[in-house]
Amino acid sequence: MENIEKGLSRRTFLAFGGVAALGGAAALAGCAPQSASSADKAAADSDANEAATMKTADETRECDIVVVGAGGAGLWAAVEAVRAGKSVIVVEKGGNVGVGNGALAGGPFMVGSKLQQEAGVDFTVEEAFTHIMEYAHWSTNAAAIKAAVEISGETVDQFTDVFGVPTGLRPDNYGAGHASVRANFQGDTEAQVKGEERMKPLQEFVEAEGGEFLFNTAGKRLIMEDGACVGVQCEGDAVIDVRAKQTIVATGGFLGNVEMMKEKFGTFVNPLGSVLSTGEGIDMVQAAGGQLSTQWGIAGNEFTGSNQLASGLYERNNAAFTIGIYGTLLVNNQGRRFSNEGKFANLPLALGGAISLVGGKYYAVVDQAYIDGLASGTDAWTLCGADAENWRTGMMTLKDKPLEKVEEGLEAGQSEGWVFKADSIEELAEAIDAPALVETVETYNAACAAGKDEQFYKPACFLQPIATGPFYAMQYEPSAWVTIGGIRTNDRLQAIDGDGLPIAGLYVAGADNGTLMSAPYCDYEGYSLMCAYCGGRLAGQYAAEAIG
Repeated sequence: MENIEKGLSRRTFLAFGGVAALGGAAALAGCAPQSASSADKAAADSDANEAATMKTADETRECDIVVVGAGGAGLWAAVEAVRAGKSVIVVEKGGNVGVGNGALAGGPFMVGSKLQQEAGVDFTVEEAFTHIMEYAHWSTNAAAIKAAVEISGETVDQFTDVFGVPTGLRPDNYGAGHASVRANFQGDTEAQVKGEERMKPLQEFVEAEGGEFLFNTAGKRLIMEDGACVGVQCEGDAVIDVRAKQTIVATGGFLGNVEMMKEKFGTFVNPLGSVLSTGEGIDMVQAAGGQLSTQWGIAGNEFTGSNQLASGLYERNNAAFTIGIYGTLLVNNQGRRFSNEGKFANLPLALGGAISLVGGKYYAVVDQAYIDGLASGTDAWTLCGADAENWRTGMMTLKDKPLEKVEEGLEAGQSEGWVFKADSIEELAEAIDAPALVETVETYNAACAAGKDEQFYKPACFLQPIATGPFYAMQYEPSAWVTIGGIRTNDRLQAIDGDGLPIAGLYVAGADNGTLMSAPYCDYEGYSLMCAYCGGRLAGQYAAEAIG
């Protein structure tokens, strides 16, 4: 999924840098974000006010289209704008085009790409569009989604055919029903192409057509005249007014804004994606009269649980982290179950993100027999009965991949204060201050013995008894690669006001756009990245058409 470069803003989680690997292996070693203080909240409130308070500019620049943000959406918007012969300035808070989720995520969902056609994958726009809309209960913008899906395959084709970035097919891990519905950026190589290596060719294309990039410069407030957006005021080494006929806001959501995350989700969420994205784009459009969407959620961590107390937030190869998505008993801070854990195990990215928000701070509970099974070299899918029908994701991603250093990982979690071990369930319940755990485990063990979960009906392969001491509880917090929710737009990605009317000169793309993604996150892998790339392309095209 999506990934990070740490920002230095007072609204970000951290005060220092670092990049975590995407879709892959590296953790955020030593970079655990801290809960916000009252001072943080005051800073966030102050920044929100700044979105509507203009400053005196040190200089003024002019162009046809200004794009705020050089992530996946912003870069593709700029590409389409210069293709249409428009002058473009791209404003980017980071130091280069390789720091955003669009440069680091595993790969986008796609329909009808050359890769799929050559592999005989018969996946149609109609099938994809119908599924996406039914999944969202038609709560998102159908016309905008249809347009994005229609160009998704072509967008992947262009990465290779136009920009020379290798692409390939990713296997269908989540049961979409086809060999592949998602691209990777590997081609014939083993490693993913990411960062500047992936996105710099797009930047160079834009620059070759006369476009300009202002790096280390953040869009702060929109320039409004007579109800229309005529540009954006930016801050970097100086305050710069970039006046434009059309403005495209694509700043990446609000994963780096702890207070906004708490406001929308009700609980602390660990950021695994770009914390340079602090909601400034959403703030400035809302300050200009933009309407907020009703879809708010996260694309959850599909690899593990996470905890800010840990030295690395999460680690795919550590049992203490991964047990949280293996379908084992999950309980809330009262010690009671709150979900069908099999749903979490099968769709950890989509449903897992939503389920983790329900749990808040939650615990995975297992016994020594389960730990011994993992430590013996048996992979988790096999340990749970090798049920391909009821745990497809396990078969696709965990089969023949046993964990290493299982006991070592648990011991590290205990020393950090987020893994608990006790000789009895009563002692474990006391250790995590979850009094209902004792009764929960009794009921759960009865279900395991019967082979039937009468509470939430999860498949029997996940019913592993908790009977052999000592016993373990791993505490997790929700974590996300990207946020869902932002500004509501019309079908042409124009920001709309409270009356549903478009705000002249103003478009919103990527994770700032609350129109394309639903909460829970769609169960097509790579969907948010498709929305970013294709939504950016559409915004660039529509903005250019508006100029004529």
